[in-house]
Amino acid sequence: MTLRLIYASPTHSADLFYWGRIFTSDCFLAFEVEGQRYAIGNHLEIDELRRHSRFDRILLPEDLSPDRHPGTADLIQRICEKFPNHELLLPRDFPAYLVLELQGRGIQFSIADGEFLPERSLKFPEELIQIRRACSIIGHAFEAVCSILENSKIIDGFLHGDNGILTSEFLRSEIERICFSEGAIARETIVSCGADAAFPHNRGKGKLKANEFIVVDIFPRLVESGYYGDMTRTFLRGEPSKQQREMYDAVEAVQRWAIGEICAGKDGKDIHEGSVAMFKEMGYDTTHSTGFFHATGHGVGLDLHENPFIGERSHRLRSGEVITVEPGLYYPDRGGVRLEDVLLVREDGAEYLSNFSYDWVL
Repeated sequence: MTLRLIYASPTHSADLFYWGRIFTSDCFLAFEVEGQRYAIGNHLEIDELRRHSRFDRILLPEDLSPDRHPGTADLIQRICEKFPNHELLLPRDFPAYLVLELQGRGIQFSIADGEFLPERSLKFPEELIQIRRACSIIGHAFEAVCSILENSKIIDGFLHGDNGILTSEFLRSEIERICFSEGAIARETIVSCGADAAFPHNRGKGKLKANEFIVVDIFPRLVESGYYGDMTRTFLRGEPSKQQREMYDAVEAVQRWAIGEICAGKDGKDIHEGSVAMFKEMGYDTTHSTGFFHATGHGVGLDLHENPFIGERSHRLRSGEVITVEPGLYYPDRGGVRLEDVLLVREDGAEYLSNFSYDWVL
């Protein structure tokens, strides 16, 4: 049998939060064995763990060790002694210093190959409620973005609002303010314009230009539940060129096709390869840094990017998984276009968890 063990802070470990459903700042030990989940808390947080967490048993260090101040490796050794003949399994991000200590004590263990908690990929109804809520907040932020861009004036090729020239920084601050006011924290929000938009993770900076693509990627995390939403839209204020219209239409067509292919049992690799092929057929060549050169989608939940991924590796989609679909095209001389939505995999297709207009010319 397997003994799965984590040492982390649930603020930074989605796996640990998934077990306990409680945020704490300090790291603590938690393990799962024989269908029971245990947490070992210190005296400062033991009451919170007992009152609010979902662990089956909450222990103090002295419950396992007679030592007055046992170290973390001491406690792990006691746990292994308490549950002999169990394989100790650790996550890939387990602290290296503890790995070395366990090796020095001769404690046998293995590191998870891939997901430590593969059950996280299948979402329960209450999880879907939280992801929908996060996506709804993104929709409200996009409404504000559209309003600001639509009401802007074009002066000398740049966009001007009521208080002067519009910038990526201003739009980003408005987006993050709205998310925070509705109970979500948005970090690293992308508002990239023109050449900046040709680089998928460029956050964007400086003045917003008319007649150029503006990629807006918003991915806030709910403060209380820890779940993410993730949605991207591309806008243009002014008059798009024929080339820009064709580029946007190509991305929208690929996204619609890919979403139409989603259902339980479908291999995500086939969807990704089909997306790549569609772009190629439409004349959009890809190199390592231009065209369509990232995955078609990824899982989302307690982590922004989690399994499953719709990319070069094979994965049979399962009903209950939550994924994004986000094809894009990126060329430094034209800018970039990306469209992204969050979807629930069903037996017979995909259900949208995100919802916002695709109107892009403002």
